[in-house]
Amino acid sequence: MVGPESGSSRIVSRLEGPLIASVRPPGSKSLTNRFLILAALCRGEGVLRHPLRAEDTDRLLAAIETLGGIVRPEGHVLRLDGGDGRFPGGGSIDLGAGGTPTRFMIAAAALARLPVEIDGAARMRARPIDEGVELVRQLGGRVEYLGVERRLPVRVEPTEFLEGGDVAVGSTASSQFVSAVLLVAPFTRRGVVIRFTEPPTSETYLDLTLFALEEVGVHTVVERSKDGGLLRIEIPSQTVRSFDVEIEADASSAIYPAMLAAGRPGSRLEISGLGRRSRQPDLAALLALDSFGAIVEATDGHVVISGPEHLDGVTLDCSSFPDAAVGLVALASIARSPSHFTGLETLRVKESDRISALAIELRKIGCEVSEEPGAIKVAPPPGDRQPPASPIRIGTWDDHRLAMSFGIIGSLTGGLEIEDPGCVAKSHPGFWAELERLKA
Repeated sequence: MVGPESGSSRIVSRLEGPLIASVRPPGSKSLTNRFLILAALCRGEGVLRHPLRAEDTDRLLAAIETLGGIVRPEGHVLRLDGGDGRFPGGGSIDLGAGGTPTRFMIAAAALARLPVEIDGAARMRARPIDEGVELVRQLGGRVEYLGVERRLPVRVEPTEFLEGGDVAVGSTASSQFVSAVLLVAPFTRRGVVIRFTEPPTSETYLDLTLFALEEVGVHTVVERSKDGGLLRIEIPSQTVRSFDVEIEADASSAIYPAMLAAGRPGSRLEISGLGRRSRQPDLAALLALDSFGAIVEATDGHVVISGPEHLDGVTLDCSSFPDAAVGLVALASIARSPSHFTGLETLRVKESDRISALAIELRKIGCEVSEEPGAIKVAPPPGDRQPPASPIRIGTWDDHRLAMSFGIIGSLTGGLEIEDPGCVAKSHPGFWAELERLKA
């Protein structure tokens, strides 16, 4: 059953009773994007099994095809004929609102044999990209701004080869700039050495990029501090040969059904395709549900979430899983006590200013919210919450994670109407259908 919709909004039906179900989320967006770049540039064939097919990843696929890459979809499998370190062509590509695809392609386009113009949606044009551009220039790439400095669109001019070399990296607005350099490093003439002058932003995502490189046979040399922090990464110039990888379920998408189970007493949800050994940073967000009082059991192939009698407020450092933290902040609205979430600096420059957007929408449902530059405090409404006489309209700010987070809160409390429900297509096109299946 599909929930009732009104124009460009969706009234969310309330889940009655406990949730007893199993679900396999779509493929990991973070891993799909990383392996797509590596497949397009390998020598031979890159095969991705159960990749995510959503707006972000499909726009990256379209960009690869525009630059001359050959993509052959076969059901739940994508096969790409690699360009052996180069893209054979060039052209104009539009990556929409995709931050990861845009930042990856600014670096990857430096390996194209013809000029590449890169643009995106209005929100992506508003997000700074200068740190990524500067890193590519330090490697020998030629990138120029076509409009406003530090912003899209840009033009990447071809060179005989991408030189590579040593770069020093401090704190950045996004780890994606550094991941982009790591992904193209094997295809540079001299290889790349990155030295971190400060603890890197969202280090867990750099570890995920290193994992993807290792999965396809790339030799890396990593130096860490005594506490495990990244100090230096060296990736020599090398050939990336044919590979065949299975894309595990997306931990970021898994947080939403997990929230539903955690928020309804007596529920038990089994999440398959994802296990305790996953390198995805957002797995930590699933495990953090136990801080609210939920029971979380993780094995090699599954994560099981059981709902307690009530949820308690939490104090959480979310610096290692900022994207999934959006759902946890929303979940705090139904806890019995206030919550404080820190480590959210990067949420200011995502598809929306997620801290500000969360504050505005949570206040609509009766929460007291205070914002900080990289943190947010949420006090749930006092007393027993009753569904309002008419649905409260929740703005989603053209942000898939806000839409999914409040879709779950509406399923737990009733009385919410979600604007622009279709924005979930960016990472999880089947989200609303999956949600209704679970509630049924």
